[in-house]
Amino acid sequence: MKTNSHIKGQSEAQSLRFNQIKKVAKVVTIIIGAIIGTLVWVIVRPVIRGSGWVISLITAILIIYWILTF
Repeated sequence: MKTNSHIKGQSEAQSLRFNQIKKVAKVVTIIIGAIIGTLVWVIVRPVIRGSGWVISLITAILIIYWILTF
């Protein structure tokens, strides 16, 4: 038969294990978030900067087309 102290010791061990799992999960989440953030910064930033040039180029082509068909 289990005594109260044995049950208490088990619950403390489970709580300690749970806290360790929470800490590991938090660290893994931070690392994955940092990797995704860096990838977004490296890939999306030039696209956003270049989109202004693309819009200007498309506008210029459309204006030239409109003038030639006028």
